[in-house]
Amino acid sequence: MKPKNIFLTALVFAFFLMSNISIKAQDDMDFEEFMGMMSETLSEDQLDQLSYKLPWNITVVGYGYGDFSGDGKDDIVLSVIDKEKTPKKSVDVYFFENVDNESFKKIKKKNYKWYEVTLEVAFLMKEGKCFVTCRDDNNWYFTGYEIQDSKLVSSDPEKFPIEFENAGN
Repeated sequence: MKPKNIFLTALVFAFFLMSNISIKAQDDMDFEEFMGMMSETLSEDQLDQLSYKLPWNITVVGYGYGDFSGDGKDDIVLSVIDKEKTPKKSVDVYFFENVDNESFKKIKKKNYKWYEVTLEVAFLMKEGKCFVTCRDDNNWYFTGYEIQDSKLVSSDPEKFPIEFENAGN
Protein backbone atom coordinates (compact mmCIF):
# COMPACT_ATOMS: atom_id res chain seq x y z
CA MET A 1 0.00 0.00 0.00
CA LYS A 2 1.35 3.41 -0.92
CA PRO A 3 2.16 5.91 1.90
CA LYS A 4 -0.51 8.27 0.59
CA ASN A 5 -3.18 5.54 0.84
CA ILE A 6 -2.00 4.54 4.33
CA PHE A 7 -2.25 8.17 5.46
CA LEU A 8 -5.76 8.58 4.00
CA THR A 9 -6.91 5.28 5.53
CA ALA A 10 -5.52 6.30 8.94
CA LEU A 11 -7.16 9.72 8.65
CA VAL A 12 -10.57 8.22 7.78
CA PHE A 13 -10.25 5.71 10.64
CA ALA A 14 -9.31 8.47 13.14
CA PHE A 15 -12.23 10.61 11.97
CA PHE A 16 -14.56 7.62 12.37
CA LEU A 17 -13.34 6.99 15.93
CA MET A 18 -13.71 10.66 16.92
CA SER A 19 -17.25 10.83 15.54
CA ASN A 20 -18.29 7.81 17.63
CA ILE A 21 -16.94 9.04 20.97
CA SER A 22 -19.73 10.20 23.25
CA ILE A 23 -19.08 13.59 24.77
CA LYS A 24 -19.94 14.00 28.42
CA ALA A 25 -20.45 17.24 30.33
CA GLN A 26 -17.45 18.17 32.41
CA ASP A 27 -19.31 18.08 35.73
CA ASP A 28 -21.01 14.68 35.29
CA MET A 29 -19.76 12.26 37.93
CA ASP A 30 -20.80 8.93 39.29
CA PHE A 31 -22.29 8.82 42.78
CA GLU A 32 -19.11 7.52 44.45
CA GLU A 33 -17.06 10.34 42.98
CA PHE A 34 -19.64 12.90 44.14
CA MET A 35 -19.69 11.45 47.67
CA GLY A 36 -15.88 11.50 47.81
CA MET A 37 -15.84 15.15 46.78
CA MET A 38 -18.54 16.06 49.32
CA SER A 39 -16.60 14.29 52.11
CA GLU A 40 -14.59 17.49 52.43
CA THR A 41 -17.80 19.42 53.21
CA LEU A 42 -20.12 16.96 54.97
CA SER A 43 -19.64 14.58 57.87
CA GLU A 44 -19.52 10.82 57.32
CA ASP A 45 -22.94 10.46 59.00
CA GLN A 46 -24.45 13.10 56.71
CA LEU A 47 -23.01 11.34 53.65
CA ASP A 48 -24.39 7.99 54.82
CA GLN A 49 -27.84 9.45 55.40
CA LEU A 50 -27.82 11.23 52.04
CA SER A 51 -26.80 8.06 50.20
CA TYR A 52 -29.91 6.24 51.48
CA LYS A 53 -32.21 8.92 50.09
CA LEU A 54 -31.04 8.70 46.48
CA PRO A 55 -31.24 5.96 43.85
CA TRP A 56 -28.06 3.89 43.50
CA ASN A 57 -27.55 3.92 39.74
CA ILE A 58 -27.20 7.67 39.16
CA THR A 59 -24.94 10.18 37.54
CA VAL A 60 -24.67 13.50 39.40
CA VAL A 61 -24.94 16.32 36.87
CA GLY A 62 -25.00 19.36 39.15
CA TYR A 63 -25.35 20.38 42.77
CA GLY A 64 -25.54 23.35 45.06
CA TYR A 65 -25.67 23.91 48.77
CA GLY A 66 -26.63 26.83 50.95
CA ASP A 67 -29.33 27.75 53.41
CA PHE A 68 -32.71 28.00 51.69
CA SER A 69 -34.75 26.76 54.66
CA GLY A 70 -33.92 29.72 56.91
CA ASP A 71 -32.37 27.70 59.76
CA GLY A 72 -28.74 28.71 59.21
CA LYS A 73 -27.70 25.23 57.99
CA ASP A 74 -26.66 24.35 54.45
CA ASP A 75 -29.37 22.53 52.51
CA ILE A 76 -28.53 20.62 49.32
CA VAL A 77 -29.98 20.47 45.83
CA LEU A 78 -28.80 17.88 43.29
CA SER A 79 -29.56 17.22 39.65
CA VAL A 80 -29.11 13.58 38.75
CA ILE A 81 -29.82 11.14 35.99
CA ASP A 82 -31.15 7.82 37.23
CA LYS A 83 -29.85 5.54 34.50
CA GLU A 84 -32.96 3.36 34.72
CA LYS A 85 -35.77 5.89 35.23
CA THR A 86 -35.01 9.50 34.24
CA PRO A 87 -36.70 10.42 30.93
CA LYS A 88 -34.44 11.35 28.01
CA LYS A 89 -33.22 14.96 27.82
CA SER A 90 -34.13 15.65 31.44
CA VAL A 91 -32.69 15.52 34.96
CA ASP A 92 -34.26 14.74 38.30
CA VAL A 93 -33.68 17.49 40.85
CA TYR A 94 -33.70 16.56 44.54
CA PHE A 95 -34.15 19.22 47.21
CA PHE A 96 -32.84 18.20 50.66
CA GLU A 97 -33.25 20.03 53.97
CA ASN A 98 -30.41 19.83 56.48
CA VAL A 99 -31.61 18.29 59.76
CA ASP A 100 -29.43 19.44 62.68
CA ASN A 101 -26.21 18.98 60.65
CA GLU A 102 -26.68 15.22 61.08
CA SER A 103 -28.95 14.15 58.26
CA PHE A 104 -30.95 15.35 55.27
CA LYS A 105 -34.66 15.17 54.64
CA LYS A 106 -35.83 14.81 51.04
CA ILE A 107 -38.30 17.63 50.52
CA LYS A 108 -39.09 17.29 46.82
CA LYS A 109 -38.04 15.61 43.61
CA LYS A 110 -38.80 17.49 40.39
CA ASN A 111 -37.99 16.64 36.81
CA TYR A 112 -36.57 19.39 34.58
CA LYS A 113 -36.04 19.15 30.85
CA TRP A 114 -32.82 20.39 29.27
CA TYR A 115 -32.53 21.67 25.73
CA GLU A 116 -28.89 21.28 24.60
CA VAL A 117 -26.81 20.27 27.65
CA THR A 118 -27.63 18.96 31.12
CA LEU A 119 -25.88 21.88 32.81
CA GLU A 120 -28.69 24.20 31.67
CA VAL A 121 -30.44 23.02 34.85
CA ALA A 122 -28.27 24.81 37.39
CA PHE A 123 -28.54 26.24 40.91
CA LEU A 124 -27.76 29.47 42.71
CA MET A 125 -28.17 29.98 46.46
CA LYS A 126 -28.77 33.63 47.22
CA GLU A 127 -30.61 35.57 49.93
CA GLY A 128 -32.09 32.44 51.50
CA LYS A 129 -33.42 31.06 48.22
CA CYS A 130 -32.43 28.31 45.83
CA PHE A 131 -32.77 29.51 42.25
CA VAL A 132 -33.12 26.86 39.55
CA THR A 133 -32.39 27.68 35.92
CA CYS A 134 -33.55 25.91 32.80
CA ARG A 135 -34.29 26.90 29.22
CA ASP A 136 -36.16 26.16 26.06
CA ASP A 137 -35.24 27.17 22.51
CA ASN A 138 -36.12 30.85 23.10
CA ASN A 139 -35.79 31.72 26.79
CA TRP A 140 -34.04 31.04 30.09
CA TYR A 141 -36.23 30.46 33.15
CA PHE A 142 -35.27 31.23 36.77
CA THR A 143 -37.42 30.02 39.64
CA GLY A 144 -36.66 30.75 43.30
CA TYR A 145 -37.53 28.23 46.00
CA GLU A 146 -37.50 28.15 49.79
CA ILE A 147 -38.18 25.36 52.24
CA GLN A 148 -41.02 26.33 54.59
CA ASP A 149 -42.43 23.85 57.12
CA SER A 150 -40.68 20.98 55.31
CA LYS A 151 -42.30 21.88 51.98
CA LEU A 152 -40.71 23.33 48.87
CA VAL A 153 -42.37 26.65 48.15
CA SER A 154 -41.83 28.79 45.09
CA SER A 155 -40.77 32.16 46.42
CA ASP A 156 -41.44 33.67 43.00
CA PRO A 157 -45.03 32.89 42.10
CA GLU A 158 -44.26 32.68 38.38
CA LYS A 159 -41.30 31.52 36.37
CA PHE A 160 -40.09 34.44 34.37
CA PRO A 161 -38.47 34.07 30.97
CA ILE A 162 -35.41 36.06 30.00
CA GLU A 163 -34.67 36.30 26.31
CA PHE A 164 -31.21 35.11 25.26
CA GLU A 165 -30.04 38.62 24.40
CA ASN A 166 -30.71 39.77 27.99
CA ALA A 167 -29.66 36.64 29.90
CA GLY A 168 -26.28 38.05 31.02
CA ASN A 169 -27.63 41.44 32.08
